[in-house]
Amino acid sequence: MMVSKFIAENCVVPSLKANNKPDALKELTHLLFDRKKLKNVGPALDQIMARETTESTGIGHGIAVPHARVSGLKGLICAVGRVPEGLEYNAVDKRPVYLIFLICYPPTQQTTYLNFVATLAKLLRDEANRKSILDAEGANEMFLAIENMAESLVEPEDAFARDLKASPDLLKTKDAHADLILLARLQLCQEMYETARTGKKQLKERIENIRTLVDPRILKHYDRLMKSRPPAVVPVEGDTCQGCFMKMPSQLAQKVKQDTEHIHTCNNCSRFIYML
Repeated sequence: MMVSKFIAENCVVPSLKANNKPDALKELTHLLFDRKKLKNVGPALDQIMARETTESTGIGHGIAVPHARVSGLKGLICAVGRVPEGLEYNAVDKRPVYLIFLICYPPTQQTTYLNFVATLAKLLRDEANRKSILDAEGANEMFLAIENMAESLVEPEDAFARDLKASPDLLKTKDAHADLILLARLQLCQEMYETARTGKKQLKERIENIRTLVDPRILKHYDRLMKSRPPAVVPVEGDTCQGCFMKMPSQLAQKVKQDTEHIHTCNNCSRFIYML
């Protein structure tokens, strides 16, 4: 995912005026409203503040990702604020926060949000990427640094992906269609679990029940994807994988349509794929 796709340059603040967490969150939420990205400040800000009282969104390395699900939005939006002197945020590593990525997204795009945060966290674990944003002069340079850091997200191919290319029968199953449905249900249940306020026990039991039905080889690859670059199961529209948005060879797309003995994966991002 290109995180800069969801960030406008006029929603990047090189130096926040706020000197405490609540004021910083208010400043960024109002920025989205002022830039006409957000129609109403109140509901978004209420959610963001409520979340911070139960669990801090400071994820470590000087980064915070406050967020809110906002009805009426057409897509995910993000404002970025820098605090050069650092801000006490009660982050998981107990260190000050220097960069805040405030995210608002529609309820229908939970997977997009998860993918955005996972990609952002992965990119910003790289010290060079963080330094490029922290050292940038002005909003324009900060935005360019955010755009450029995506190039660092080139991972070595994992062992399972290499084995898949060498031996496609690794994903051959008795009923590939049924296994793919199980994976999709598992992913949906995990998304529901992450956002549920009630019924978590039942959702957890459902997740565990589904996991017992999935082939261990497939489950291992699924877990790896969900940890490193969720979502793990994505559709193919036309010939384009909706996980990495790369066009796949027409031969592979045709195979996904016709071959019902295998669960297929994208040849670029290794996600499980299915045809709409």
